[in-house]
Amino acid sequence: MPVCPRCRGRYPSGERFCPHDTTVLVEDVDIERIGTTVDKYTLLEILGRGGMGTVYRAEHIYIRKRFAVKVLHSQFAKYEDAVERFLREAQAASSIHHPNIVNVTDFGTMPGGGVYFVMEYLEGTSLEDYIEDKGFIELHRALNITNQMSLALAAAHEQHIVHRDLKPDNIMLIPKPGRRNVIRRVTQHGSIRLLTERESRFDFVKILDFGIAKVLTAEETDAGALPGAVFGTPEYMSPEAARGDDVDFRADIYSVGVILFDMLTGRPPFEAEEISDVLAMHISKPPPSPRHVAPEREITATCEELIMRALAKDPADRHQSMDEFREELQHCYGSVAYRRNAASIPEARSVGPEARNSLGELLPNDEKTHPNPVQDPRGKPVTDDEIEAFLNQDDGRHRANGQQSMRDTDVEERFDPIPRPGDTIPAPIIEAMDTPSGPILSPDEEERLADAVDAALDDHERDAEL
Repeated sequence: MPVCPRCRGRYPSGERFCPHDTTVLVEDVDIERIGTTVDKYTLLEILGRGGMGTVYRAEHIYIRKRFAVKVLHSQFAKYEDAVERFLREAQAASSIHHPNIVNVTDFGTMPGGGVYFVMEYLEGTSLEDYIEDKGFIELHRALNITNQMSLALAAAHEQHIVHRDLKPDNIMLIPKPGRRNVIRRVTQHGSIRLLTERESRFDFVKILDFGIAKVLTAEETDAGALPGAVFGTPEYMSPEAARGDDVDFRADIYSVGVILFDMLTGRPPFEAEEISDVLAMHISKPPPSPRHVAPEREITATCEELIMRALAKDPADRHQSMDEFREELQHCYGSVAYRRNAASIPEARSVGPEARNSLGELLPNDEKTHPNPVQDPRGKPVTDDEIEAFLNQDDGRHRANGQQSMRDTDVEERFDPIPRPGDTIPAPIIEAMDTPSGPILSPDEEERLADAVDAALDDHERDAEL
């Protein structure tokens, strides 16, 4: 009988959450592991339980560092072939080395024949919990989350790894200090105005559960797909996976489209009480329009087109790579956009990098990218020290190291509110947003250096977490 690890109450089989504190219910064997040591790790408390295993907060017995340890459920662990395959795939997934994928640091077998792997410990909120708590995510924020997911999955796909179980519960949001310019389209006294400011915080994404991903062999890669049983979470499963057919990288693209739909509308495109009904909808029912599901929310026409293409029933009709998906994603922003995506705002099409270089000069059509190396207003390349100094000004508000402590409950309060289309912003707020905050150069030079910093950071976005 399932038990709550917090209040220790027992509830009927089939229940997933404690009715008193909403904690995920676990089994007795999961609780019995608390306080025990697995190799070099002491299991301290249960963080969560999924279809494949139970995750514990753990501490290394020698260096006292926190980790997350996932122990595979016993019903899977009793099959030797399954254990060997699990460890082999966890090892392959850990080799991706991408900042937006959780770092798998260790794995092995337990004395009783079970299997586990060790991950970095993350302090943040799952995308599932955030949507459940807040209802939905604003367009600009949802696109930023999706952009990072796309980068991570592109890196995985390059190594022939298909996740196969993408869902909001496998996406962690880690609060980080802001580092980029944001352009907002607001209305004041009946006139449209564009405001530029530095973001205060952003969501740094970590994709989990790559240890259970499928690694394509050379033969499977050449064939373009892999055969297998139905695998994944029904609400986020591709049509081919729902049928038990061959799946390839485009199944992940479908799942990302479902997650973006979920973030913007507050619900996945297909829901039903019976799992078989959900699978049938993925296979044969056209997806609903996200703008019709949530007409009160900002969802641009280009964003809807992106989602509907990703949700095509035939994989050949979807984006054919995560890079292609991400390229189209850059044109989906609405009334709020990063400076490099400003062309999505009609009134700001001359602001983004598509139209001007870092000095504000118009560029020919074949040169609409930032120069490399990036030049600052004094005509010299921007150095790493200057980038660091710029991001560390204003008493650390723009620090890039992201090592400050923050509770999950503080995250939303620290994000600036994003105006909806047509909102009227009081003049004092606009003046405060326009006021320079202690530039290290002249105001004009600081703005130009900010553009150079954005470009330099974009160039390194794939390589390192700031």
